[in-house]
Amino acid sequence: MAYCEWAMLCDYAFLDSAGKLCLIGVFDKIFAASVPTMHPQAALVIQLKGSTGEKIGLRVHIVRPGGTVLLKLEGDLVIGPGGGAGANMRLINLQLPDHGPYSINVYLADDLVKTLPLTVAPPQVNSPS
Repeated sequence: MAYCEWAMLCDYAFLDSAGKLCLIGVFDKIFAASVPTMHPQAALVIQLKGSTGEKIGLRVHIVRPGGTVLLKLEGDLVIGPGGGAGANMRLINLQLPDHGPYSINVYLADDLVKTLPLTVAPPQVNSPS
């Protein structure tokens, strides 16, 4: 049975020339002076483990504060010969309508297997010294 080994939200993800996964700018908070706002580019990277040849239905829901699903992504993956499969989803011009706590929910079939927090907050104001 397949499972989610890990998931990360970052600015950019890619495989280098040796096939090594590189994650740039891992984050869980976005500062926005006003909402709605838009985040120009992010990558949601998910690593799955399971049996070679196993087909997995992957779904991702980005949920806004209050519980409404803002975005749904879905597709099928097949576990490779090494027992793993990865997904690198580019999120371009992600619309974020509210300040507050969002969640990124990862499902395998109908099972919630991972939740990543994402907070949209007003910028922090530094007091003069």
